[in-house]
Order: sequence, then C-alpha cells, then structure tokens
Amino acid sequence: MSRSKKSRKPGRMKSASAPKKVVLEEKEPRARKTSGNKAGTRQQVAKDNAISSDNAAAKDPRIGSKKPIDLGIVLTPVKKAKKQKQPAKTHVAPIQVIDDSEDLEQELLTIEGNVELQQIAAKVDSGEEVSEQEAELLATSLERYQQLIDTLGLENDEASEVSEATEEIDPEDELWDKLDSSDLSDFKE
Repeated sequence: MSRSKKSRKPGRMKSASAPKKVVLEEKEPRARKTSGNKAGTRQQVAKDNAISSDNAAAKDPRIGSKKPIDLGIVLTPVKKAKKQKQPAKTHVAPIQVIDDSEDLEQELLTIEGNVELQQIAAKVDSGEEVSEQEAELLATSLERYQQLIDTLGLENDEASEVSEATEEIDPEDELWDKLDSSDLSDFKE
C-alpha cells in the first residue's frame, strides 16, 4: 500500500456549513454617568481654545482657585500689535579704525605749550600758595597729559632721565667697565 501525503484541502466529503444566525440590530451601549475627572488630568496642562473675558492668560489648572478675584481693575484682553515686516537687512560694512594719533599729539602739544599751566607749575615748585581753581586745573591737565603719553606710547623725558639715574649699576659690571676703559700703555716702560 502506497503512502499518501496529508493535505489541508477538503476531500470528497462536504464540509459542515455554519448555522445561520439571525442578525439583530446592534444597540449602542448607553452612556454612563461620569463622576469626577478622567485618570491623569492633573498631570495634563489644560489648553483652552476659547479665551474667556475674565481670564486672559492661559493658566495651569492645578494651581490656585478657579474664582476670579476682583482687584478693582477691569481686565481686558490685550491686543498685540502686528509686527510689520522689516526690510531685508543690508550687509553691514566693517568698522573702519580711525587713527587719532595726530589729534592726540596735537592735544599733547597744546597742554605742553599752555603758558598758564607753566606759571601754575612754577608757583607750585617755588612753594607759593595756589588757589583751588588753579590747583584743579593743574591736576586735571596733568592727568590728561599722562593719559595721552600712555595712549601714544611715549615716555616722559624727565621720567626716563630719572629712571636712568636711579638704575643701580652692578659692581661686577663696574669692574669690567673700568678694565675696558683703562689705558694699558701706562704700564709699558
């Protein structure tokens, strides 16, 4: 006897037909009464589409009372002005640096050449009394003079002479200088 392969196709026998069911009209389930809020409403931020007249700003429903408090001022919704379209921005040219050194040098020369300031400085050097106005004028002009020297990178001639004089000479360098400057022809006989 030969072996036959199993198959899912129905054979010669007729398959059993499903019994006919009577179709009844489907009724919608009745709406149940709700008590309270749905689960998770405390965590959701309420988004009101309609702006109420008493509450212009959107608020978090979890915070505070729902009753509006009358503060004596009638709140009206603020109408925001529509922004006008700005013209396209033009390319900004780079900033040009202007050399003010000539102007600063000119100002420095005017302070140095001011006769009145020279007279006031001479009074101060000689020990005479100077009025408050003269002292203030001298102080402001000296301050501006120092600022100009610093910005221009110049050194005060008097300050450089004083710094050279106060510069300590190393004793070892002094000995070397003495040896270099000495005339050795004196030692010849």
